[in-house]
Amino acid sequence: MPHTKPKLVVVTGPPGSGKTTLSKQLGKLLYFPVVSRDEIKEGYVSTFNIRHGELPENTNKIASEVFFRTVELLLSNKVSLIAEAAFQHQVWEPQIERFKKYADVFVIICVIEAEIAAQRHLERDLDDPKRRFFHGAALRPAEYEPPMLDVPTIKVCTLNGYDPELEEIRKRIVDGGL
Repeated sequence: MPHTKPKLVVVTGPPGSGKTTLSKQLGKLLYFPVVSRDEIKEGYVSTFNIRHGELPENTNKIASEVFFRTVELLLSNKVSLIAEAAFQHQVWEPQIERFKKYADVFVIICVIEAEIAAQRHLERDLDDPKRRFFHGAALRPAEYEPPMLDVPTIKVCTLNGYDPELEEIRKRIVDGGL
């Protein structure tokens, strides 16, 4: 069997930018599992069944550490995957450097106007009243600093569908370069 590295597709962007929806659709298209930092955090908060704000201050840190350990475990076992989280540059940078030894890394940054992202974020909270139970107050989209890393990176506008389209994104990942 030829030696091939798995692929790590990082999907990031500010809250409300469409990361989760894009990740899930891309995961189906590529047949890659999606590891979502928010879903890991929701599982952690569910264990205690108390509001996010009532948990210890290090709850976000614990969820993030579990997220990164999960990604590393899968990559080190040759599982290609999509890692989805709203982390900013300073959080992604050291992790991506670590993951490069296991995988070919691609970054997708979801972009949209800050006002639209904020509106989507608000609508998501209204559609799911328990969301604040699990996540507390969220980062405002205008504060997001995207990762600037030495890996193939593409910005995807999520205003009306995807630009570039899903098939084009899939092709770039499969062919090895965004």
